[in-house]
Amino acid sequence: MPGLILNNRTSPLKVPGFHDIPVNVELPQDQFAAGIQDWRGSILTAKELAMLELINTLTERPDWHVRIFQQEEIARWREDALSASSLINNKTWSWCLKELQDKARDFEKQGHVLVFNTGSGVCKSDTAISSDIQSELRDATVSLIQDMDRETRSLNMQKSPVVNLVDPSLFPLVYGRTKVLTGGQSCGIDQASWLSCIQEGQTAPEQPQFPQENSRLHWLSHDCIWSTKFQWLPLEVEFTGPPGSTEVQITSYINNLHPTNRNMYSAIETVLASSIKQWNKILIQQKWNKPSEYRISHGEPCPREPIRIRTYGVDWKARFPEWAKKLPEYSKEDQLPAEEYKRMCAQVEAYLQEPESKDKVHWFQVHTQRIPEDWKTRWGLRRTALTKYAHMFFFEHSDPGTTYSYEDWKAGRTSEAIIGPVDQGNWGPVFETEQFLLSNPWLEPYRWAYEPKGPKDDDHQFYTVALQDEFREEGLQVVVKVHSIELEPDMPSFSGEDWHTEGNANEHIVTNAIYAFDSDNISQPQISFRQRLSHAGDRYVYDKIGAGDDPDDDESDFEDVEYSDPEDALIFEPDPEEKYACWDVKYIGRLCGFETIQNAPAWQELGKVRVPLGRLISFPNAFQYRLGPLELRDKTRPGHCLFLTLSLVDPTYRICSTRNVPPQQPSWIDGSQMDLKEALKLRDELMKVHIRKDEATFELARTIVFTGFQ
Repeated sequence: MPGLILNNRTSPLKVPGFHDIPVNVELPQDQFAAGIQDWRGSILTAKELAMLELINTLTERPDWHVRIFQQEEIARWREDALSASSLINNKTWSWCLKELQDKARDFEKQGHVLVFNTGSGVCKSDTAISSDIQSELRDATVSLIQDMDRETRSLNMQKSPVVNLVDPSLFPLVYGRTKVLTGGQSCGIDQASWLSCIQEGQTAPEQPQFPQENSRLHWLSHDCIWSTKFQWLPLEVEFTGPPGSTEVQITSYINNLHPTNRNMYSAIETVLASSIKQWNKILIQQKWNKPSEYRISHGEPCPREPIRIRTYGVDWKARFPEWAKKLPEYSKEDQLPAEEYKRMCAQVEAYLQEPESKDKVHWFQVHTQRIPEDWKTRWGLRRTALTKYAHMFFFEHSDPGTTYSYEDWKAGRTSEAIIGPVDQGNWGPVFETEQFLLSNPWLEPYRWAYEPKGPKDDDHQFYTVALQDEFREEGLQVVVKVHSIELEPDMPSFSGEDWHTEGNANEHIVTNAIYAFDSDNISQPQISFRQRLSHAGDRYVYDKIGAGDDPDDDESDFEDVEYSDPEDALIFEPDPEEKYACWDVKYIGRLCGFETIQNAPAWQELGKVRVPLGRLISFPNAFQYRLGPLELRDKTRPGHCLFLTLSLVDPTYRICSTRNVPPQQPSWIDGSQMDLKEALKLRDELMKVHIRKDEATFELARTIVFTGFQ
């Protein structure tokens, strides 16, 4: 619907919350993934996570982009990698080496490197911002701290070592309170026009509350992530350089940073120009160019890069001997000639001496059990061999390059999975399959290969984003934050942040950039990232039923449990027919790096990225992130580190910005809209809204579930 959202200098304001447009409006056009509600990444194997961590670690080494081509360094780094993690072997190293060398070539051209790049990624650069710009920001911040209202700073320091110097939660848009220019006027950064703008402004309309429903998903998608009271106010920027350039100019004031701080405005413009280059590499589109029926039905966004190891189950390694396939059923052994029976017994006895796995399996006809000493008379040849076979299954982490090569991965030919997918949702025994497996019981572990397959994954669809071209006419909207971690001898440490994304859904934040521009006497910051998972348990290969209860089985995976209430033992005692249902799910958890995967929250940590002084990093707002703990290096004197955070509003949307809202700060202009006391109170309320959003989106996001016996 063209013109639904409009915020320019000439037309009436038509943005969420105004002109009868609800705050939670969803546009019909393509858009970028904004926040965790729009993005669910593929679950990654533990081995791929180890590969991502290795690549990130090696790209931290000095001159890595040069040394990665030197044979002596390659040999040394290979030994380091293989000794540091059991998940790194020759195959994973070979893949990582190729990828690192390609990243080094890109780094020479672009000056940044993409890490944890599966789905989206984290872009980092130590050279994107010059030392001159770093100094400008540092010097400007010194005067900003000096000019900062003492009451505001005192309140910050009482709560935590975090000092918000430019805080978008202070003096935000408040529905039913803030005055807004709705007729197409522009407030801009001209101080002389602010007073008349206040006089022309109209109070932002109050927003109706969302309907109260008991639905868990309704609460997650409305009350939890949207606000009917607050919205951050982004600034407006225009592209100013030649076509293709990311140079920008700020055209409306930065909320809570007075335009008289010209040097800081100029420095932020420079950082923003470099951030746009990084954002182009990580922004996630919501729509596939050529979606399959599966993608359409599940509404999944389009990742930037494919996963390296695609599998929907454990690739069990065991081979039933050819001679064992000829062993007769116990009831038919008496029909064998004596010499033939003796020869078969010798083969089974030799087989029993082979090394065994510590992993236990419980398929219907291939079931880990203790083999009795009198196996000849009690079980017979075939069952004994099948049981020994059950002891030969070794869990192994799947390797990259199994179904598609590194070259295939680069080209997007990544649809083939190592195991699966299946369609557990439509699971059910097929007579022909059952008869076949009864006749060939050693194939029971590979039952999935003989049953109907689930929808195949698509080959990857690469795409490019160029904000400077696609939105050159409209410009961009960006939220600016500057904050400091300040430690003192009597407060020598900072425990770190909680997991969060920037803003509520109202702001439509799609990506962030963080620049570390000052640091003294403090440990090096690290930022951790995690993503919500798109986990379709019904596509994974696992045993929903398992082996039935066997009176000969004196081994059990179920430990004895003492119950305080005897009735609890009746409730929780496993049904003999369901005893081993989903027994292999724990191995899927091991495959994907979960201590316990059944009913685990559908989240996965990707890793940590260092943020040394002078580094610019960017990442999608679809990732939750948190700054890790910090402490003073020298406990006898104070220390600090300063960060500039830039958050991009989805440019396919337009929201109310500082172009539309005359400054509300009482120290900026006489007759302002709000005093500091009220602003601080509202800020605390808004911060609680953000905390609720981050906690609830984690708790209410669905868990990973593998359904069992049906």
